[in-house]
Amino acid sequence: MNTLKELYNKADYKDELGMLFNGDCLDILNNIPDKSISLLLTDPPYGINYQSQRSKNKNDRKPKIKNDKTPFTSFITPTLHKISDSGGGYIFTRWDVQQQFVNEMLLNNTKPKNVIIWDKIVHGMGDLKRAYGSRYESIIWYANKDFRFPNKRPTDILRYQRISANKLIHPNEKPIELLEELIKNSTNENDIVLDLFMGSGSTCVACRNTNRRYIGIELDKKYFDIAVERIKNI
Repeated sequence: MNTLKELYNKADYKDELGMLFNGDCLDILNNIPDKSISLLLTDPPYGINYQSQRSKNKNDRKPKIKNDKTPFTSFITPTLHKISDSGGGYIFTRWDVQQQFVNEMLLNNTKPKNVIIWDKIVHGMGDLKRAYGSRYESIIWYANKDFRFPNKRPTDILRYQRISANKLIHPNEKPIELLEELIKNSTNENDIVLDLFMGSGSTCVACRNTNRRYIGIELDKKYFDIAVERIKNI
């Protein structure tokens, strides 16, 4: 296991607030010191296997993300050891698979405190004839024994309009404002936020906007490069 300084020196990209890695999160987790992370904020693959069909030009459609055919829960066990006793974590998921993530946490003696509802204000597509229009996603929240909210107690419904398809950089991109609220609800300035599946880097951008340190990991080189450019251009 490395120290944070040693980890920083090995990063594929680094700046005064954070570090980014292009690789498998399960490999990189081994080098993160135990109890060094204040907040996990991540959006793992959970079986969407989705590609936007809104563009008539197939070449303009965002590619499907890697390892997204089934819920990916293998990161939970090694990650829980990395979160400090005063820290916590947010895991984005979906109503029909969220229990798989919860079960993996319970196997590690970690019980979620809430399932937060992100109200996206506008609904998606899906089964237009038989299913209600879906306009929310679930966010599992857990907190370790010494965690305390730094500000007033937040409520478990958050309303932020989802990013329109023609503005998406990544197929599962989350609004920066939503990520900023989660970060401010659960950390103080200079705390370290970990995103194991950073995609196009939205969590890291939100950390820079709120003066938090960050560690971002992304397997796909294309999206890793996009994340680096986004951060450089802030």
